[in-house]
Amino acid sequence: MAKRPEPHPILLTTRLRLRQFRAEDTDAMHECFADPEAMRFWNAPVHTKRTETERTVLRYVACTPSYHRHWAVADIETDRCLGLVSYHDGHIRNKRAAIGYFINPAYQSRGMATEAVSAMLDFCFDHLGLHRLQAFIDPNNTPSRKLVEKLGFGREGLLRDHLRVGGIWRDEILYALLRTGRSSSAAVPALIP
Repeated sequence: MAKRPEPHPILLTTRLRLRQFRAEDTDAMHECFADPEAMRFWNAPVHTKRTETERTVLRYVACTPSYHRHWAVADIETDRCLGLVSYHDGHIRNKRAAIGYFINPAYQSRGMATEAVSAMLDFCFDHLGLHRLQAFIDPNNTPSRKLVEKLGFGREGLLRDHLRVGGIWRDEILYALLRTGRSSSAAVPALIP
């Protein structure tokens, strides 16, 4: 029998509900994953078929919380999926993980990524008890670098040819935030029973 997915905690912010992904989020995420411009800094090639996105969303649902968890970033009023935030490469026993985030380009430049990532950081530090969170960012992704710097991450170095996407090697800048360097946001986590 297949393992039943563990329900995600719901994280609420002023405008957003970070919730577990559902199969019906596939179309909203496919808008993002099929857009070459939106995917230029992502860690996977552009999705050319909806079935690729469908499989990805199903992987987001069937997570292993000790290693990774993906939240759908949804509008608090309409529940429309606007993107995602995640922790991954988790070493929960060692108190560290990496983070990722993706907001549909139609909703960017409104502070939603900052709001969503901040809520997830609070969850990772306050509820999981993590000590260190890392972000690996393409050197040319200025908005993402500004976002993590705004949230208190410090640049630790350049990792040359660190990520391979579709046969192309990419450099990444390593950023990190320690629990001791984090101030809490106004996110209100609520656990799903």
